[in-house]
Amino acid sequence: MLEMLYAFAVFLIIVSFVPLSYKLILNDESMGSRLQTMEWEVFASQAKKEIRMSERIEIQGDKLLIGKGGSIISYEIYGSKIRRRVDNAGHEILLQNVATVEFKGLPQGVVILVKDIYGREYSLSANSFIGLEVG
Repeated sequence: MLEMLYAFAVFLIIVSFVPLSYKLILNDESMGSRLQTMEWEVFASQAKKEIRMSERIEIQGDKLLIGKGGSIISYEIYGSKIRRRVDNAGHEILLQNVATVEFKGLPQGVVILVKDIYGREYSLSANSFIGLEVG
């Protein structure tokens, strides 16, 4: 009889941890969206820096081409990622979990609109400090 009570107590202790594991499993998506927000901040900072120092900006469909120092830097969607390439070489992932991206030209810069797989929308407006040619 004492063994049954001991076994039942151990069973109850184990079962009491089940709701906590559900919380961890269900909280994973919110962690992903928080990481996405942090990734966006890093992406926005890098993109603004590059656009501000650019000599020329051109938008070709879903590609943003940035002329800088004789090189052409491209931002493009690649699967569910935004990647950066220099002179059509390389593969640097700038942002992950992207559903859509849209580039719009401004008189002295560009607007980047991104929607992630969690349904959140992000917007970035960056202007160039140097005399700019927008195509």
